[in-house]
Amino acid sequence: MRAHHKIKENTFFYLISFLFLLWLGFLLVLSFFTEKVVIFHDGLHNQDVSDQFTSTLPWNRYLVEPFYGLMFSLETHFEYLIGIVIFIIIFRSAYFLLKRRGLKPSERFQLLTFLFKDFMRSSFIILGIMMLAILIIVGIGNFNNGFFFVNRFWNQIIYISIHAGFLVLLGRILQLLIKTFRHDIKFKYSNKKRYQRPKSRVQLTYHWRFVRRESVYLFGTMLLVLEAHMLLMYTIYPTHVITTELEEDEFLFDFHVHTIMSDGWATPEERVQWYVAHGISGAAFSDHDNIRGATIARNYVQKNNLDFVVWIAQEWTDHENDIHMNIYGIEEDIVPLESQVDGGPLALNASDMIKYVKKKGGYVTVNHYNSKWNEKEGGLGVPYTYEQLRDWGVDGFEIVNGPSVQEEEIRDFCLKNGLICIGGSDTHINEDLTTVIKIKLTNPEDKSLDNIFKNLRRNTHEVIAIELYPRKVKFPDIVNDMGGVVLENFLEYLINLNYFQIISWIAWSTGTYLLFFVLYKRSLKIEIKYLRAKIL
Repeated sequence: MRAHHKIKENTFFYLISFLFLLWLGFLLVLSFFTEKVVIFHDGLHNQDVSDQFTSTLPWNRYLVEPFYGLMFSLETHFEYLIGIVIFIIIFRSAYFLLKRRGLKPSERFQLLTFLFKDFMRSSFIILGIMMLAILIIVGIGNFNNGFFFVNRFWNQIIYISIHAGFLVLLGRILQLLIKTFRHDIKFKYSNKKRYQRPKSRVQLTYHWRFVRRESVYLFGTMLLVLEAHMLLMYTIYPTHVITTELEEDEFLFDFHVHTIMSDGWATPEERVQWYVAHGISGAAFSDHDNIRGATIARNYVQKNNLDFVVWIAQEWTDHENDIHMNIYGIEEDIVPLESQVDGGPLALNASDMIKYVKKKGGYVTVNHYNSKWNEKEGGLGVPYTYEQLRDWGVDGFEIVNGPSVQEEEIRDFCLKNGLICIGGSDTHINEDLTTVIKIKLTNPEDKSLDNIFKNLRRNTHEVIAIELYPRKVKFPDIVNDMGGVVLENFLEYLINLNYFQIISWIAWSTGTYLLFFVLYKRSLKIEIKYLRAKIL
């Protein structure tokens, strides 16, 4: 009888222990079957060049591998929040059903969960205020300057808010831990009746309190998850190092990347260091409709005397017509007509923008112009024909975007019409680089855009798509629409790990469980009378 009571009292602990052992067993089994394979594919010459390139993870990557894996899996997919809402509703409903059927948690469990619920209320208030502030600032900016403001500043506002919210929450967590385990410190609640329910209550008031409490827990959880998600996204992780045999006149470049100056998740300075860590010699910083990221990155390189080249670029982004083009070498912001605002930068349509840039001595390439991809993703397909864009004066088209090789007809059109076959990682998050151009320069000392595009126009370079996760997992679209894409990404990530990455997961998982074990055992040593005195 006593053993049964002990098991019932420690149900939560045994459940967590069971899930940990299940997860640990999965990782151990996975370690016998997984193998890290990286494929390097030259999209210009349509051939596998994996024997010419290597991808190596630095030792410090293994120290933070699980955090990178979570960031990679989540990316910018927030659909999973729908799944979390459904799970919380089902979990709380089951809890109340079992409670009505006689499940009675121990007093210790109620007191400890009260502290957790108190933290959830704090999270709801802190993060709710933060989100409200973001919406107000963006709303005012949108009211005054329309989409122009939102497109340029939304990410910087969130970047500051998320980090501020994290510091406040961290302080709250430390406060709760100290007060919980220090017998001489009491909690001071303004309303102690949160724990002690009145014996009599008007039914309507009871239902209102119930709905309000459950809503706070639900939205508090969602805001906490969102906060953690964004912190993972803004964190810079050690990257894989790309190596290949290079002659003195050969270089590795990238021609499409983003920073927090538009919708990227790294500062311009962090993005420079990110490239240097990869072993890349130069990049075109191409934030949407502005050159601020590129300018900051260039100044950072010059100030620190880094052996890295930053080219001034911007991604002219016309959402209404679903076409994106990179502008190189023009040191002024140029926006589409949808972002036109009084006193703002020059606003032009597609044809006028191309002609203006070419007249100023700049260069224009068309980004991820893939009709099938656009249509599949809900886009408009091809708003202009290849011939129209050619006649307006574009210098080339992306034939590789991220790890994806675009339609062959785009490459063939470029080759037949003397246009550049270019590629860009189009990196937004802080994942490993997935695209690089290997190019031989006629004058290796001259890394100006004029010399770069002169050599690119010969189309003798290599446009490399890097497939870091060649083993695929595919869920039905209906599952992905409910957030299953995160699980799909996570499983795809796991089955492509090397042995040491799995060891990192095992170590972090074990460490997390041991921390839970220690805190749980410490909580059992706290006498109920002390907890009761602290809370009540």
